[in-house]
Amino acid sequence: MIKALAASLTVALALAACASPVQRTATGDIPASRVYIKSMTQQAAGLSQIEFTRVAGMLNNEMLELSINDVVLAQITGGEHLSIWLKPGSYDFSIKRVHTLTTAGPNSQDRLTVQVAQGGAYKVQITTELRGLNIQLVK
Repeated sequence: MIKALAASLTVALALAACASPVQRTATGDIPASRVYIKSMTQQAAGLSQIEFTRVAGMLNNEMLELSINDVVLAQITGGEHLSIWLKPGSYDFSIKRVHTLTTAGPNSQDRLTVQVAQGGAYKVQITTELRGLNIQLVK
């Protein structure tokens, strides 16, 4: 029993050691390596800006996947932000936890639909609260 517990702890510590630290930028922008649809970060005429901000803090340190219309756009962690540029239309944004070897449990998700108008600018705030993930439009 004790040997099995010791072996389990050894494996858990070895797996935790494999986890790499989160790369960050001095400006708080999401690093380019975690932005998967880079073309959306380019400003152009006729497009509207959507700015995503992940609040910093104790509950906001885990990595989340930010998706647009069910396609992963980027991974975001506490204190980071990302601006994208979109044509007018309706877009569904969602967030969910990134599962790794050191995280487990159900993968809760939150969604937000935004009607993007020509020349508009939108701010979206992402938080982790005790009751789960939250993505909301900031007025």
